[in-house]
Amino acid sequence: MRRKLAWPLLVAALGLVLASGIYIANPLGTASRDLGARLWGRATMRVPDKAMEPTLLAGYELEVDTSAFRRQPPRRGDLLVYFSADGPRIGRVVALPGERVAMRLGDVFVDEVLQAAPEGVQVPTGPGPGRDLAETRVPPGQVFVLADNRDLGGDSRDTGPVPARRWVGKVVAVRR
Repeated sequence: MRRKLAWPLLVAALGLVLASGIYIANPLGTASRDLGARLWGRATMRVPDKAMEPTLLAGYELEVDTSAFRRQPPRRGDLLVYFSADGPRIGRVVALPGERVAMRLGDVFVDEVLQAAPEGVQVPTGPGPGRDLAETRVPPGQVFVLADNRDLGGDSRDTGPVPARRWVGKVVAVRR
């Protein structure tokens, strides 16, 4: 009877050691601590606040591809999930490494070219906080992100460009 019990316990222990090793090694390089993100390259999360409204409402569930940026670098317009000092955040990539980004009265300029706001983005108009940003060059390995609800901030205007080590992944699906 003892021999029959040994195999299932050995297999379970081996599986636990293997899963723990993969989790610790983090082969996908994600900033997430989520087991699914580290093992399978997918994670789910809820939109934490109103910063991305009306595109993403607070409480929506997101599917995040945590290995997306290992296959190809972020592109302008991607929705990036990243860790900030306040926890996970979501931002729209507006400038890439090496580019210069500035804001004047709420308009975004990348390398001195006015960028059209994506559909649904709430662009502030007129003078006010967060509407102007001195030209900033995005360092290598970082991206500049903005919230879709630009009046709420909590994005690269406040914290600077987001380094790759803090990227969790790319939003690939939204469930309301």
